[in-house]
Order: sequence, then C-alpha cells, then structure tokens
Amino acid sequence: MTQTFKQKWNEFCDELKSIGDIVSSQKHLTETDEVEGYRYLTRLLRLSLEMNIEHSDANHPSFYSLSHETAKIGADNPDNIYLNSNINGAFTYKVYGNIGEADYLSFGLKENRYSIDGTMVSMGEINLSGMSVTEDGDFILTLGPEQTSLNYLHLPAQANMLIVRQTYSRRLEQKHSVVNIKNIAVPNDPILLSSDELNRHLQNSLGFIRGTSTTFLKWVKEFKKNHKNALPLGDQNFFQAAGGDPEIFYLHGYYEFNSDEFLEIKSEIPNCNFWNFQLENYWMESLDYRHNKIHLNSSTAALNSDSSVKIIVSHSPLNVSNNVITEGRSNGAMLLRWIGSDTCPLPKVEVKSIAELEVDDA
Repeated sequence: MTQTFKQKWNEFCDELKSIGDIVSSQKHLTETDEVEGYRYLTRLLRLSLEMNIEHSDANHPSFYSLSHETAKIGADNPDNIYLNSNINGAFTYKVYGNIGEADYLSFGLKENRYSIDGTMVSMGEINLSGMSVTEDGDFILTLGPEQTSLNYLHLPAQANMLIVRQTYSRRLEQKHSVVNIKNIAVPNDPILLSSDELNRHLQNSLGFIRGTSTTFLKWVKEFKKNHKNALPLGDQNFFQAAGGDPEIFYLHGYYEFNSDEFLEIKSEIPNCNFWNFQLENYWMESLDYRHNKIHLNSSTAALNSDSSVKIIVSHSPLNVSNNVITEGRSNGAMLLRWIGSDTCPLPKVEVKSIAELEVDDA
C-alpha cells in the first residue's frame, strides 16, 4: 500500500512541477510579472489544499477562505473577508451567527467548477437587504430543499460551495461578522482517510490550480488588449459566471504607463450601498493592501463638491488626494465596483504627465 501511494505521490509532484509551464509559457512578462507568477502558483497550491483536503467534507462543513491577505484569486476585494464552505445539494444546512458591523454581507450558492472549466456559476444569492436580523444582529439562514427559517436559499442538487462576502469600509476597525455552518441532517460517522480519497484530493487540487490560473490569464489578456487604461462595462454575466456577485457591477481594466506619468480616473458616484477601486498585478491578485495604499472605497475617498470622485494612480506616492500606488510596477489589472446600484456610471480614464499634476498643499 505504501509503495503504491508513493507512486501516486510522485505523479502528483511531477504534475505540480509541470504547472510551472503556466508561467514560463507566457510571452513578454516583466521580471516582476514572472516572479509574482511563480508566487501565485504557490498561493493557489495552498488554497487548493485547504479546500480539497482540510475542508473537503460537505457532511461536516467548515469555513475556509479562498482569498485573503497572502493568497488571492481573480481580483479579490481588499475590503472583503471571504468565507467558503464545501456543501452538498443533498443535505440541509443551518448558517447562523451575527452580522457585526459589516457594510455588506452576502451569501451565494455556487457550482464550483474551477478545476474543470474555470467557472463558478451562481445557484442562488441573498444579502442583508433581503434578510431578517435581530436587533442584536443575530441571524439564521437555511440552505436546503425546504424553507425551515425566515431566511432561506433553495439548495440545488448541483450546488457544491457557499461563498460568504463580508464587506467593510474600514476593515481593520470594524467588528467582523461571525458566521457558522452546520449540517442539520443526521451526519454520517467520520471515516478514516483512504489512499483513493487522498489521491482524489490531490488531483482536484492540481485541477484547481490549472483551472483558476488559466481562467484569469484569459481575462487579463483580454483586459490588456481591449481595456487598456480604461474601465469599460464589460460582460457582467461573464464575470458572474466565475463567481461574481449579481449585486455588483464589475468594471475591469488594465493599466500600463511610465514612471513619469499617472492615471487619472474621474467618475460620478451612483446611489449604491458601497463602492471601491483597487489595483492588481498581472495575475489579477490585489496588491499588498497590508502595507500600501492600493485601493479606495466609499468611506476612505475624498469626493469633489459635486459628489464625483477623482482617483490618481501612480507608481509611487504623490502628495495628492485619493492617490493609490502600483508599488512601482508598470502594469497590471484594476477594478472598480459599484455594489447594490441600479445604474452603472462609466469613468473617464486618462494617462497624464506628473509634471502637469497640481499637488496638494503640505
């Protein structure tokens, strides 16, 4: 048995080695793009093992995060805390907790096919605007074939993941939501891990790395070709098919400009629950928001007198309002979100010379 699985392990390691071709096969990468690409693969490996091994049991569900400060997927939101749980459409689940001080909280049922074809189609969504919550912020949400609580999402047979999005205007200062999940059917007794099951988990992990990286490489190449230094509307159904929230307008773009230039983004602000703008690298990972100012939102941005906004994107910090930085990289992706809005204003984006920029008074 040991020798048999050693062969499986060797095959896993060989396949993992070949996944490096995802980076090496790309043409015209900068040195930064290349090294961050290999780091991206290590991050996807960590996420995929968490999902497929440590939290794989839909009979005894638990939450993990497919995007956080040091592992990121597909334009992850710096204002979010993401929770994911593997579920089974044959069961009924109780999701419960307290909303804390979240500005936006949503629950989405998905068919996660990232390891197959790079999609994650919505099977049902609900957010705070459609939920009943106690005065203290407590809630109960049922996922299942029949409604057994005031808050309810029908659970289709093909649904295999629950995504919880907690959005905060000042994430480090606000009280975070507490969210738990429980299978309320009679659970099966735990069983010991088998060699076949572990091998399946490892293969699914490899598939997830390939499917995820391939999907968002296609996106960024499309943005580089058709959304360069622009934030157009794009196909919202396409974005949501990869796991996006139907309550959000996603305006994806690609920036590329010289160190003596900056990107000026001007936009009206719609009547919405929340909005934010962020910078990403070539692999569509949000930049390091732990240490650098790489994003703005509806609470942190300074608005003009007419309630519009002007954002200044530069490679290094400038003494101006609403300045976000690329951390010195010359290119990457960017994203503007309007959350809970009935309209979708399109920003005006221009590349300008820093020599012409009027800086704020010290």
